[in-house]
Amino acid sequence: MTASKIEFKRKLDRALSSERLRIALQRAMPALGERRNARMAEVDWPALRDDLTARKQRAIDDLPALIERFTREAEAVGAKVYRAENAEEARRIVTAICRTRKAKLVVKSKSMATEEIELNEHLASQGITAVETDLGEWILQLAHEKPSHIIAPAIHKTREDVAALFSKLVGHWVDPDPATLVAIAREKLRDSFIKADVGITGGNVLIAETGTLVLVTNEGNADLATTLPPVHIALVGIEKIVPTLDDAVAVLKLLARSATGQKLSTYTQFITGPSRTADIELKTQIGVHGPKELHFVLLDNGRTAMREDPAFREALRCIRCGACSNVCPSYQIVGGHVFGHIYTGAIGLVVSPFHHGLDSVAYEQSMCMGCNACDTVCPVEIPLAALITDTRAKAVARTGMSFAKRVALSQWTDPERIDRATGWASHLQRPLQRGSLVRLPMASLGREKSLPAVADQPLHYRAREITQTNPPGAKIRIALFPSCIVDHFLPNAGYAAARVLQALGAEVHVVEARRCCGLPHLNSG
Repeated sequence: MTASKIEFKRKLDRALSSERLRIALQRAMPALGERRNARMAEVDWPALRDDLTARKQRAIDDLPALIERFTREAEAVGAKVYRAENAEEARRIVTAICRTRKAKLVVKSKSMATEEIELNEHLASQGITAVETDLGEWILQLAHEKPSHIIAPAIHKTREDVAALFSKLVGHWVDPDPATLVAIAREKLRDSFIKADVGITGGNVLIAETGTLVLVTNEGNADLATTLPPVHIALVGIEKIVPTLDDAVAVLKLLARSATGQKLSTYTQFITGPSRTADIELKTQIGVHGPKELHFVLLDNGRTAMREDPAFREALRCIRCGACSNVCPSYQIVGGHVFGHIYTGAIGLVVSPFHHGLDSVAYEQSMCMGCNACDTVCPVEIPLAALITDTRAKAVARTGMSFAKRVALSQWTDPERIDRATGWASHLQRPLQRGSLVRLPMASLGREKSLPAVADQPLHYRAREITQTNPPGAKIRIALFPSCIVDHFLPNAGYAAARVLQALGAEVHVVEARRCCGLPHLNSG
């Protein structure tokens, strides 16, 4: 077993045995899903999704031209634009700007792009202090931890955890009341905002036609980070560029609804160039009500390679709402420190190989159960489940497959061997069987779920019975191909489906010449 696999199993075991993690996720995850569903019921979700998908896809198709246009328009209104091919170059550009301004203190709003390039660690190595001002990010900075969710970085923390952390910070016991915790954060962070030399943000959208940055927050910290310091640096992935204001509005219509179940986030900023105003003589003054300088660092770091991949280019449509994590059954058990890398959840398994290499999710991809729940909520229709399957195939090619799984899959291609194996299993499972379920006593994930019991008789044993009861004079003939799951685990469901079809006047024939459809092998990489 490789060192990385050992560490992954340790993380998985810690997550599964953590009562605090279980409480934190159970408190937060259901509410996110319920609020999202309520907000989507208010609008024509399919139409908005189709519209946004088309707009984002056009933007990806035209990305090189949009980068050029954004650069031209942003510079025309006084901003400076840099392009970073990789994380190292992005860190170098940001550090150079800070050094030129002799910056010692930087305040940051929440930004997954800065997490992606590990900016805080690099700034610290250069003698520059970076203070996170998003409440969740600040909590994790104090705890020396990484975010576990794209939009809710400290979702794995309970309020009791945060109170204990703040108690150490202020030197006395702190009540785990949210209002009290927020008041402490406000008091501690205010001084950093006032003294900061530079404010660093990410970006939710970049508008090419005007050179505009769109920022969305619920805490107002980005407003302060982009107003009080004299220099503003925005580090943004190139996939965030859209052609027009209308396209940006299309993103905003679904971003908050998908992410937090809000109609619109509390604060939405449109920033075009550095702060400017005019005095009584109508002379333009720069930096009166905000920063004198605005710098854009457009980050590639694998995004062009993703765009050139016929399958994975669709992932560039992502608007970073985190909805795929919120519906993922595995994520709701183990959290983002196991399920993903820096980018967590389903989208993290898809994009991380391009940003951080395949090894970053080589074992984490095994957390996906292939339920396809993520596909149903993605506001830009990314085929996440299929792309995770592709990632898994690449990972298995790199890391290999266990001997037991190789043997099992080789046997599963032969229908007669399947019959023998499931026949033995139907007898051996009885001590563990509870009704139609079998609860496994071994394996980390087995402790968390029950599996369907193997049926005493597969569906294909009843094929002729079904054929003999077909209605006379049927106008339609249907060939029913039962998958291995239906045939050996859920034969009653298959039998009921055949009966329903017959009751509707169809002639049904169950395919007896069985062959494996290949799904077990596909899902195994």
